[in-house]
Amino acid sequence: MTKPLQDPGVLRAMGETPDDVRAGLVRELDALEAHLRTRQADWTRVQPGREWSPAQELEHVMKIGDSIVPLFRLLTSDRELRPTAQTPGVLKDGRRQAPAPSLPSEDGVAWADWEARWAAHRGALVAGAAGVRETPGRTYWHPFYGELDALDWLRMVSGHIRGHRELLERSAAAEPTPS
Repeated sequence: MTKPLQDPGVLRAMGETPDDVRAGLVRELDALEAHLRTRQADWTRVQPGREWSPAQELEHVMKIGDSIVPLFRLLTSDRELRPTAQTPGVLKDGRRQAPAPSLPSEDGVAWADWEARWAAHRGALVAGAAGVRETPGRTYWHPFYGELDALDWLRMVSGHIRGHRELLERSAAAEPTPS
């Protein structure tokens, strides 16, 4: 088994019980949505200290979430778990790098479309999280945290949303005020 690059124990900060983690997910979704509503003026501008615009950050967050919902179903089912490649993620200057399939497009999500796309994404993520529980012995490889069960995947996606919201908040604070 490949050793994880980061301690999966840090995911426990997102909650202990499935109900705690689901409630945290909703709080993180609410907080990101509220922040995104403040970003129309710089929606497509790459942010200070970042490689992406808010439009691209949102697209990336949704791609990650969309890829995890099927894992919730798989890990909480009786279906056979097939071995998967345990390819470690890439760190650059100590920061996790997004895997290629989760990279945003050049333009990200259009401002005119983000609310509808976000609502659909959010609905699917919350619905997928509804049945999540601990699944000891039923895990799936994460490139940075190693083998995670369904509840840890839910913790991870909540933490992922929080991390990107915090990055967006810091970039907004770093933006010079227009004169």
